[in-house]
Amino acid sequence: MSQPDLESASVPSVINKKPQYNIYFMLLVVALISLLMACLFLFLEIRSYGGFGAFRGSVGAVSVPLNLNFLL
Repeated sequence: MSQPDLESASVPSVINKKPQYNIYFMLLVVALISLLMACLFLFLEIRSYGGFGAFRGSVGAVSVPLNLNFLL
């Protein structure tokens, strides 16, 4: 009996295998796009208030601390 010719058969390997795009990959893409859009909107919101490290208004806006004695 002859031995099978291993060179003629196309054995699927990791190198020449096409990537499989399934629903989980698409969910990752949607999540990535959502996070990037959230970062962009956060940056635009911070910029509308004067940029990073800048704030408007007084620091002592709340002069009397909240009374939390009712919790005890």
